[in-house]
Amino acid sequence: MTSNVDIQARFVNALRTQAKTTDATSSDALPCPYCNHSGRIFQTTDQLFSHARTEHAAILKLMDPGQARVKVRNAALKMKALDHSSDATAGGGSTTPDLTSLSLVDTGKARHSPHMGKKRPADPDFHARRAKAQGPTEIFDPEYSRDMPHTIVPERTRPKPAESRLFDPRQTTKAAAAAAAASPYRSTPEPSSEWSGESLASRISTAQSHNAKSHVSSTSHRQPGLLEIQRFDPRYPDLLLQPDSRPISQEQLASEVKSIYAGLTMVETKCIHVDRAQAADTDPDTKIGSDHWQALIALHRTLLHEHHDFFLASQHPSASPALRRLASKYSMPARMWKHGIHSFLELLRRRLPDSIDYMLAFIYLAYQMMALLYETVPAFEDTWIECLGDLGRYRMAIEDEDVRDRETWAGVARSWYSKAADKNPSVGRLYHHLAILARPNALQQLYYYARSLTCVKPFPSARESILTLLDPILGRQSASYSHAVPIDASFIQAHGVLFEKLAPEAFDDARLAFQSQLDNHIGRVTVKWKEQGVYIAVTNIFGLFDYGSDDSVLRRAFEQHEKQRQRSHIASLSSNPSDEEPSRSPSPVDRDLTSPSITEADFPTRLDLLLNDSTFSRAYELLMSTFSLVLRRPGDKNVLPHVHVLLCLLSTFASITYVSNLNDQAPWPELAIFLSALLKSERPEPVMSSPVFPSDRADNLPLPEDYLIRGQTWSQWYFPENWFMREHDEEDRYLELASTINSRTERILHLGYHLSTFDRWIAFDQEAHTFSVLNANSSA
Repeated sequence: MTSNVDIQARFVNALRTQAKTTDATSSDALPCPYCNHSGRIFQTTDQLFSHARTEHAAILKLMDPGQARVKVRNAALKMKALDHSSDATAGGGSTTPDLTSLSLVDTGKARHSPHMGKKRPADPDFHARRAKAQGPTEIFDPEYSRDMPHTIVPERTRPKPAESRLFDPRQTTKAAAAAAAASPYRSTPEPSSEWSGESLASRISTAQSHNAKSHVSSTSHRQPGLLEIQRFDPRYPDLLLQPDSRPISQEQLASEVKSIYAGLTMVETKCIHVDRAQAADTDPDTKIGSDHWQALIALHRTLLHEHHDFFLASQHPSASPALRRLASKYSMPARMWKHGIHSFLELLRRRLPDSIDYMLAFIYLAYQMMALLYETVPAFEDTWIECLGDLGRYRMAIEDEDVRDRETWAGVARSWYSKAADKNPSVGRLYHHLAILARPNALQQLYYYARSLTCVKPFPSARESILTLLDPILGRQSASYSHAVPIDASFIQAHGVLFEKLAPEAFDDARLAFQSQLDNHIGRVTVKWKEQGVYIAVTNIFGLFDYGSDDSVLRRAFEQHEKQRQRSHIASLSSNPSDEEPSRSPSPVDRDLTSPSITEADFPTRLDLLLNDSTFSRAYELLMSTFSLVLRRPGDKNVLPHVHVLLCLLSTFASITYVSNLNDQAPWPELAIFLSALLKSERPEPVMSSPVFPSDRADNLPLPEDYLIRGQTWSQWYFPENWFMREHDEEDRYLELASTINSRTERILHLGYHLSTFDRWIAFDQEAHTFSVLNANSSA
């Protein structure tokens, strides 16, 4: 290993040797003959001619390039012969070395590096930076702006030290030992005599007085001829201002994006080829060495870094709209996840447990990159959030040793998916991810599957995932669902029979087993049934939509109603553009408005056939009979969330002509008794006169169950626009406060009053403040 003393000796020797050869290398240094000052020195004629064409085009515009080049060179040589002041800057005749050719290797006694003159072995081909050759350092900067504020610092010679401290290897051994003792890398702790106590005190005193003088004129100790950027504001003399950034043109930014994309595609092609080659090797006995894994990780890390550079350049604040659209046009976020992360993670997963250490390292690497993009590239925030959730789920899945770490990463993934679902409540894919994370809570898992298939944009693959939940409960696997309580197992079994269209006897047994335990279960779990009641209600509604089937008649009816509603809304705006928006409008989500396969004239016939369908009728029976049992607990506040969700469904059915007859078989007598009992605890006058969603109350925020049913096909018209903009914090949205119970009670009474306005099923007596039944098929 080269010692510190050898490095210093070689550096001094290089300075002395190259100082003698600068006369030969500086002959081409030429001043600009047309500038008003003589400080513009150029190392080559090409630089000088390029400067003259840019800054002094008026002088050369009538000449061809050859004549202009000769004229500029002759004028520069004539000026150089008359003015020798340029020698100090260009290096001619001075002791200043040429920095572009400075080397620490002695020309005569050089010890050449084994890698000199050839490529470093550690640099693979894909590390080449987009075919850009690095040239020598240039003094002239064409991007420099003359409009930048600056101050010419007056020339002043630098104070010379009292004695030279340069190291000379030809010094005597005693002198070398003294110099080594003064070095900061000395191995002996004893200081030399010149650093004694008295000498040190005098040096400190001298330094303090020197600093006091330099504070008065801070610019007087800089090298002559330099430009000092204005970094101070006279209004704030003690504050150092942030320097101005150099502007970048659209052409430069586009060129940079193009070069980054060229390198990105090269690395991406290499990743695709390598991942496919590794995936084709299905032999479990084939072992991959540590060096091979590290090379694969380095390759995919390079691709992630290339994507990061591309996003920063294309989404630059000064980028044009066309440049910003490139990332979306070429699906860069999806390509980054697919080729840079997901394919390699699957390769690592198939090689477990041998690849566990490398998979952990790559998951942490990818997680850090996604978190960085989440902070710096907000244009694709939804994609980064979902990718972070996927990485957290991968990390949870491979944790087998520490249960607490597994729960921690499950919570991390669940938090990211919940954040993504809040931003896109109509996307069913996110609820499918949450269903996987809900294990081993079988009831919550089935709820998320139901929500995934009944939202505005369903996720059809969730139908296959439901089988992994239903098979153990239906007894088709040797392993039983031991972590599910008996009442939940009976409930899931009833829906499993309907989902797979099994024998009706099996459904009746499961339904009776569930409903026989329901009343005692609600009284036993108390507050917990607020959330469980919503899960049961949403899952029962899931059965009415044929468990996410593509040819669900009820879904087609809702889609047809949405198309008609939007047509009427557009017509009203065109005829009365000054009218205010209706108080009740759909949630701000994207909907799939594709034309249904059923025409409007066919709906009555198809709905009649639907009511006679055995699967639909049993699902409808399960929904209404469970609702009837819950309504028989009128004084229990824990059943209010379940009642609220079902009243929202009945209100939606009543508003749609196609499906309004589905309310005929609802438990109206039990509902009238429940609402009348609930009304006694409230003042009916202000409750009934105020709107369902008052906007002038500060405490009128979304209820916990509002977050559990948003984005569904049957609930999209229930909430007013921007209702969830006034949401709680994520940690506080499910808190049950006194104001929460009051708001829920008022909401339920409003929905009951809204149903009474149809004069078909239920009526409200203004004087007696009670609800009564109007349906002829029911008796009080």
